[in-house]
Amino acid sequence: MTKGIITAFIIVAVLTTGIGCSKEGKAKKVETKQETKIYKVTSTEVKTYIEATGSIQPDIEGASKILPHLAGIVNRVYVKVGDRVEKGQLLIAITSPDVTDTYSGYLSTLTQLKQAERIYNLNRQLFEIGAITKNELLNSESNLIQLKAIAEGQRKKLHIYGLSVEDEFIEKGQHRIDTVFIKSPMSGYIADIQTHVGDRVDVSTPLMTIADPGNIIVVANIYDTDIQRVRKGSKVTFYTDTFPDIPFQGVVTYVSDVSDIDLKTVKTFIKILDRKHLFKQNMFLQLKIEGEKKVYPVVPQSAVIYKEGRFYVYVVSREGRHEMKEIKPVKEMPGKLMAVQGISDGEEIVATAMDLEKT
Repeated sequence: MTKGIITAFIIVAVLTTGIGCSKEGKAKKVETKQETKIYKVTSTEVKTYIEATGSIQPDIEGASKILPHLAGIVNRVYVKVGDRVEKGQLLIAITSPDVTDTYSGYLSTLTQLKQAERIYNLNRQLFEIGAITKNELLNSESNLIQLKAIAEGQRKKLHIYGLSVEDEFIEKGQHRIDTVFIKSPMSGYIADIQTHVGDRVDVSTPLMTIADPGNIIVVANIYDTDIQRVRKGSKVTFYTDTFPDIPFQGVVTYVSDVSDIDLKTVKTFIKILDRKHLFKQNMFLQLKIEGEKKVYPVVPQSAVIYKEGRFYVYVVSREGRHEMKEIKPVKEMPGKLMAVQGISDGEEIVATAMDLEKT
């Protein structure tokens, strides 16, 4: 029941102040000199709406969740929520002993590789003069190939960790490397950061989420008392203060299973159907969600009176008496009609209650 409905009938109540009436709920016989117009109640299907607020949020579908390549401790975060990032941009640094182990292993393999190259080159010369057998030459060649493969694997692993190492750099640096650098796998913006400097993380710990700026969704907060009327596929009309005269259309895609204990609301996710490019993250919205369709009795608004905080109509009994009957307005309808509860299809009521009140 909207505030407008209550306000309209409070005005009616003021106009009828001082006019006598029977006790609430009891039959009242009214003598009228003029003919009273009677309305026969009919029912119709009515669409109900749930009013709510919401905001523009990144659509998690299509977003990239950033996970660490290995276990360690976060020592630096280079971005913040809302930042625009490009593919390959540095996001976060994690200190991990696994990096040190891989780096040390790579250095050791390079040393062995150089020694294997010298041995192979020497054996090739010795084989040419018949000083060693072909089998000895092949063994040295096999060892060289194996070490090259190990070195390449370690190099690629360091590259995954965010380190681009060259043989010359490794030879001259000789300094300890123990940090993995994680870079953005896509262009977008930082939608969420789930870790902080000093946190211990492993390969299953989400660090942050990068969203595509073109993938956004409306997140609405629906009160617990209304959520049972919201269904997947329900149509939604919403407005934003930035474009107050433009109605936007959406559809409910998901209703959360979890209720916010403090706010007593349930998150509902709505897909935007048109002009998505006009929205920015965190824009505030006013929404009308189409509820269930139900059949309600419909009466003229003029038949409804407001007394002492309640709504009534005058029902015509079989004996021709006019009896006050409490009803509950549901929704204003076109043609100055009102969908209500508390009365049955086919009942006859006084069409203009004010005329009856004045007698």
